[in-house]
Amino acid sequence: MVLFNMKTAICTFCAQTGMLCKDCQTKVNNGEVSPSDIEISKIAAEFEKAHPHSSKVNIIKTIEQPTFIILLVSPGDTRFLTGGSLDFDKQLERKLNKSVKIMEKGKNKRKIIDEIFAPAVITGINTLFVPTRNAKPGQPSIEEEMVVVISADDEENLPSTLKELKKLVKLLTGEEIRTEFR
Repeated sequence: MVLFNMKTAICTFCAQTGMLCKDCQTKVNNGEVSPSDIEISKIAAEFEKAHPHSSKVNIIKTIEQPTFIILLVSPGDTRFLTGGSLDFDKQLERKLNKSVKIMEKGKNKRKIIDEIFAPAVITGINTLFVPTRNAKPGQPSIEEEMVVVISADDEENLPSTLKELKKLVKLLTGEEIRTEFR
């Protein structure tokens, strides 16, 4: 018997049996857990049986987009899910019929932005200093804006629309960005 410790959106019992307990059903009813979260948790339970070292993984959040899903995991957890014979992302893609990106939660905004825009290549991230229109005395009169520069040849390689990608960057980093193709 493999002990299921991987942290997912639903509890261990529900992930292994496919039946929802009262607490997990409440999460579903409140919109905290989606059908994709439940399916990912079930697949995680099966994956952990074959790969016990993945029990250390903590899936923090699932972000579903029209064309792909982002699994946000704790820092360092990606190595327990992908690479070599590990194919958790590929298993999810086959069962959910969507592309899956596994990303580690972190403070490195450049890395997060690179992963969101992949497979498109980011050629630069610049900071613009823009004067504030209605600055009050004692407050900074300059704001910073981040500009993400993408190779013009990679426009068709974006994983989603620019609008959706910008929303993801805002959600994961707190930054509003501009994009340019050069």
